Amino acid sequence: MQEIIEIIEYENESHRVDFKKIEFSLGKEDKKNEILKDFSSFANHLNDEDKFIIIGIKENEDKSKEVFGIDTPTDEAKYNQFITENIEPQINFEYRNFSYKGKTVCYFRLYSNYNRPYLFKKDTKKPDGKTDFKYGDGFIRIGTTTKKIGRKELDDINEAKKKYQNRQLEIDIVPFVRLSENQEVNKWNVKCLDLNIVNNSNKSIDIDIEINIKKSKGFTVLLDTDFLRELQDKENEKKQSISYLPVITAFNPIINNFHVSFSETDTQFTFERTPLNQKFAVTLKQNSVYKEIFLQSIILLQDSSNMIEAEVIIRSDDFTKGALIKNINFET
Repeated sequence: MQEIIEIIEYENESHRVDFKKIEFSLGKEDKKNEILKDFSSFANHLNDEDKFIIIGIKENEDKSKEVFGIDTPTDEAKYNQFITENIEPQINFEYRNFSYKGKTVCYFRLYSNYNRPYLFKKDTKKPDGKTDFKYGDGFIRIGTTTKKIGRKELDDINEAKKKYQNRQLEIDIVPFVRLSENQEVNKWNVKCLDLNIVNNSNKSIDIDIEINIKKSKGFTVLLDTDFLRELQDKENEKKQSISYLPVITAFNPIINNFHVSFSETDTQFTFERTPLNQKFAVTLKQNSVYKEIFLQSIILLQDSSNMIEAEVIIRSDDFTKGALIKNINFET
């Protein structure tokens, strides 16, 4: 919010900033496709910094600003659906609002859009049925103007891709739920949560990885070794309650899981692959799938089926834009 205030007060319209008096219209409005053109143009600009479209502010010819505000901001989900239906690949953005000088000001922040070009995936029409933009159209922001992408702009985009390749785009995360194959765990017929990680590139990549599982009613998760220790403790307690039976501990001692660490807070469970004696925890070989990244160590205990929300964080020296963060779901 402070960054937006500074943009309003100290910056003018540019390749990364635009001001609009009113919200983008949707539905049957004549200019409903305007947001598609603007989003395409900002996302296609070769500068990787965040871009901002600030709503409820008008920039005058003398560069002064007027604050008009927005009475009832549109839900971000409606914009997201409309943009996703018409432009590919998906444009990353957020739509937020805050109070500024007694008015509600909204803003779009477009971020981490490296997979250029962003083009129309189908013909878009006006409410009267006339074609507004055609399949394959794209735009690019140049200064304060918007230009349709041509051969030169496509060449510039492709040349930029050669200089910088975002390796985050080469990684796919595939969550799954299955019965554990650990013999000691399997006899209790419990499931485990895990991930397959796909490296789609021709180069190997070293990563650290963790998963944060959102706490909710109806289930809990724990390490396989902790699960077995709890069973062992309960069995010993049961034997202790029968006075004439000796207390016999498990013949096979439970060894700590050195490959996966576990912690928890009030809101989430965290599992992390540990590096052991190397810099990174895992090496993803080129054009390969690393199966069961957490080695079937995340044991699921539940009363009924659940939709479990989680966040995966992957870090690598090859990620020049920071960690790869992705929200996933386990359907149990």
